[in-house]
Amino acid sequence: MNLKFGTFVINIKTNIHECCRKKSFIHNFLLKADESTINEFYEKLKMEQQLKQKLEKRALKSEKDIANGNVFERAEVISKTL
Repeated sequence: MNLKFGTFVINIKTNIHECCRKKSFIHNFLLKADESTINEFYEKLKMEQQLKQKLEKRALKSEKDIANGNVFERAEVISKTL
């Protein structure tokens, strides 16, 4: 079965077959995988997401500080860090 969207044609049978093939590959891989490795990967992924959220929060705060004029001159930063 094909779906047409203007000049684009999507072959549904091929897409379903491809999805089933990918699902089967992932399932077979998970059956062979060491659970501790999967758990370690999952924990790293969670930490990465938490870090991303933290960095986004800091960036938004920095943008707000800049917009409000809460900034330091270069000389002030150097004098405070030395």
